Amino acid sequence: MTSKLLPFALALLFAGGPVLAQPSGGFHLYRSTVSGKQVCSQNPISPDWVKQAGPYKDQDCKVEEKPAPARTDLPASPLDLAPKPQR
Repeated sequence: MTSKLLPFALALLFAGGPVLAQPSGGFHLYRSTVSGKQVCSQNPISPDWVKQAGPYKDQDCKVEEKPAPARTDLPASPLDLAPKPQR
């Protein structure tokens, strides 16, 4: 039984590996508190670097990520539809 599942498990492992390895959070513009130099990076370089702007889609910190618009096609909350108590 385990010999039949092994190829399937290995296929899932290799297929899911690149997805899990993708960085998340985008690129941010960091500025050094010591020298004032600015660098675009996905992670802070050291505690001496502070985040200035972001997130960006590219490694040059030129294309800003826009937040997803709020969905308006969702139904109303059931709590909003419940009758209000009379006072």
